[in-house]
Amino acid sequence: MSRPKGARDADYDAKRTGLLRRITARLMRRETARPSFRQLAEAGDVSVPTLRHYFGDRPALIGAILESYLETGRRGLDAVAEPTGSLETSIRDYCAALLAAMRAPREVRLGDVFAVSIAEGLLDAEIGPATLRHIIDPSVEVLRKRLDAHVARGEMIETDTRAAALFLISPLLLAILHQDHLGGHETNPVDLPAAFDSICAAFLRAYAAPD
Repeated sequence: MSRPKGARDADYDAKRTGLLRRITARLMRRETARPSFRQLAEAGDVSVPTLRHYFGDRPALIGAILESYLETGRRGLDAVAEPTGSLETSIRDYCAALLAAMRAPREVRLGDVFAVSIAEGLLDAEIGPATLRHIIDPSVEVLRKRLDAHVARGEMIETDTRAAALFLISPLLLAILHQDHLGGHETNPVDLPAAFDSICAAFLRAYAAPD
């Protein structure tokens, strides 16, 4: 009996997951500027029609890659929502953990995920919402929850904690991208630990509740 039109193979999900893994490794190597759908199909060792069968078009494929990163990193991301000690300790711990995570030596560094997803989102209006939904906004949201806890303790001033989270995370991300992904470590070196310390101090001056 032939398979009904539109029916999926029994191992559809496993094949799709394997394709995602191979294509993600290619995308995150940043060997060329925004590899085409065809180049990504080659990285997955499949034809363009096969890749289209599993993912649709290029924006949908990139969205699936970013979504898979959110799913993989959800446990670690959720842990960020919990404060670690006093406001100053918690903010400095957060900054140190972010720097370590973004630069951790692994097959795909978290810094590469942010760099590629931001580049893809800025250059393609169809991908922008996926970059926000799966990469940027979850990072801001867990930091907001951490800050909410400090506001509730009376350690932080009453404020828009989402804006405060953006106030903290934006210069941290820019500093990392500047050094590690835009060539700043060679053209204009910055002591990132020292820069992070200054950013933390500025945040605490702006948001710590008065004694």
